[in-house]
Amino acid sequence: MKRSSVWTVTEFGESPVSRVAEHALRKRLDAVWAELVAASGPQHHPERVYRLRVATRRTLAAFSAFRAVLPAKRRSWFEKRLRRVRKAASDTRDLDVLTSRLAREQGFAERSEGRSPAAARARERLVTMLTKRRDVSRRPIQEVHDELRAADWGGRVEQLLEQVASSGWTQSFVSYGHRRFRRLLRDFFDRTGGKLTDAATIHRLRIEGKRLRYALEIFAVVFPKQELTACHQSLERLQRFLGDFTDHASAADWFHRWSREKGVGSERSTLAELRRVEDRRADDAQRAFVKWWKPSRRRALRRRFERALEKRKPA
Repeated sequence: MKRSSVWTVTEFGESPVSRVAEHALRKRLDAVWAELVAASGPQHHPERVYRLRVATRRTLAAFSAFRAVLPAKRRSWFEKRLRRVRKAASDTRDLDVLTSRLAREQGFAERSEGRSPAAARARERLVTMLTKRRDVSRRPIQEVHDELRAADWGGRVEQLLEQVASSGWTQSFVSYGHRRFRRLLRDFFDRTGGKLTDAATIHRLRIEGKRLRYALEIFAVVFPKQELTACHQSLERLQRFLGDFTDHASAADWFHRWSREKGVGSERSTLAELRRVEDRRADDAQRAFVKWWKPSRRRALRRRFERALEKRKPA
């Protein structure tokens, strides 16, 4: 999970914030459209679905970063559609990851002869079922692509960016970014300060961590280079710990829902067993994360960001 220089805004420090907002939004909105076109094509490319989901999250983070600069009505229109794109891509991506993992585990079990022939056949049928469900899950991506094309996505992007460019925001980007990132940082720690007692709370922490990481890409100019790298690495470590838990918790939830559907038949017992396995893995990952994410670590992370911001505080 390396920080990509493609998305990091390292220029325009003294430029008007409206110019930087126009530049950053165009890059991210264009990426969403390119990945949406690719992901809605006739061939399924898991990597493009993954990139589509990441592109929507980066773009929503940019809308949040430049919220004060954007016309409210147009911002609301894009945010609503971007969330729909993200939801469609997320469902397909979850099934991509789950199908791939089950297929790998199936192959490993066959090579190690650690599973009975009947169990192996049941797992194989399940992988086939998930592959079909994944293909069906792509339909919402295709539908939202068609709707946005009909709504003149490209034209709306140009209208939005024209309004941003002419918004009259002449404040320097570095000054705006310093103030705005402080607010985003405060929001992150306020929203994630509770006890990690359930899956929803941990998932929210992961999402908020991603938002802060994408904001860090946008507001890189307010950090000294060395401190920027250290802050980014801290958020990466947080994401790695959280990823194990949320992946297993999500898998357990999918298996539970499928096991309750009508017509599952002989796969029901396999799904129930897989759910139990994923629940155990999620519990283990949660305990490991709670042990790591101590109050002292949380305080240290906040101090790291605040000290870094103070080193390049605008006059």
